[in-house]
Amino acid sequence: MARFWLRNRDVTQQLALGKQLAKEYRANHDRIAALVRPLDPDRLLQHPIPGRWSVGEVLEHLTLMDALFLRALEPHLRVARADASAGAREWKPTLIGKGIAGPLQKPKPLKSPKAAVPKTPRAGVREAFLAGDARFAQLLEETTGLDWNRVRLRPPVMPWLPLKMNLGDVFEVHRVHVARHLRQIERAVADLAR
Repeated sequence: MARFWLRNRDVTQQLALGKQLAKEYRANHDRIAALVRPLDPDRLLQHPIPGRWSVGEVLEHLTLMDALFLRALEPHLRVARADASAGAREWKPTLIGKGIAGPLQKPKPLKSPKAAVPKTPRAGVREAFLAGDARFAQLLEETTGLDWNRVRLRPPVMPWLPLKMNLGDVFEVHRVHVARHLRQIERAVADLAR
């Protein structure tokens, strides 16, 4: 539903969007956990189709991206000032936020940032991803008193860019990124079952 809001309206009340994002985060998190936890270590690393990422590589990529965003975001959250009326304000995605989230919603293959290209997945990659993903859900809850438009940072995937994204952009990018790779995991698990 948040995708519909963003396509048809550039602004939405922050509190309503936060609730919708939390619901989607939870659903995606639970679905990924249900898909990946039953996989034995060999299946986790098996390439479903030559040239495609294994489920473990997808999880490693997600873990690397989450770490990039969290490392860039958390210092800004520590110094952000609470605002009692922030939840009632309209959140507006930035140009750079739209530029990152938009392509992630399309099925076309994309090139990953160099820092997030998975190599050999770490031991415990399932739980590493799930922990990072849960941190985003926790931040959604913790930031209800912040104005998502005012907390701004350089995009972690393009730190050299002079444009900044806002906190709402970070939450939306996380949502569409996880949803994109959830579909990839679903396809990989189905291919492995054949």
